[in-house]
Amino acid sequence: MSKQVLIDAPTILAKLAMQRPVFHSEADFQFAFAWEAKRLHPDLSVRLETHPEPAVRLDLELFDETGTIGVAVELKYMTRSWSGSQGAEKYVLKNHGASDLRGYDVVKDIGRVERFVAARPGWSGIVIALTNEGGYWRRPSHGRPTNADAFRLYEGCVLDGERSWGPNTGGTARGREAPLNLRNPYVLKWADYSRLDASPAGTFRSLVVPISGLRTNGADR
Repeated sequence: MSKQVLIDAPTILAKLAMQRPVFHSEADFQFAFAWEAKRLHPDLSVRLETHPEPAVRLDLELFDETGTIGVAVELKYMTRSWSGSQGAEKYVLKNHGASDLRGYDVVKDIGRVERFVAARPGWSGIVIALTNEGGYWRRPSHGRPTNADAFRLYEGCVLDGERSWGPNTGGTARGREAPLNLRNPYVLKWADYSRLDASPAGTFRSLVVPISGLRTNGADR
């Protein structure tokens, strides 16, 4: 039996893009998404930056009046340098770089949300990444294996099972060395979010990964 879906993340993002095509920071994105979700679903309770268990943190929880049906949301905002204005508001985005490390963080979020919703009947989850760095959604053209292949997020990529660094990673993954295990496979699909200008950093795209927490056939390992 599938878990009930309380919100439609692509619809929320589409509505949000009309008012907020760009954000100052990840916290700004998280708050704006929560605000729009509440606007579209006024009966839901909204909680930001929760700690449902020791050493477990979630960006956002949305749940019904009983608290037994809800959705756990993790959001990532990964930017390359861009500056400009939207209306009267000025933006100066940082260049985060280190796409391999940030890819690891997205995969880790998927695993975290999987574990959270698997333990809570009636809950589902979503991991959302928003970026203006095309290297995330484009498949590498060189075709060579790399130490970060398990954490690529390009269009059509399948994330499944154990995800670990290649043998020659060295110290670049410090603090993120542990392999990550996913309960289910996920085929990654990107969607257009906004276009600020014609520059290489002027297009934002979103990745939405819905998570049921239920194992699919063949997912037991």
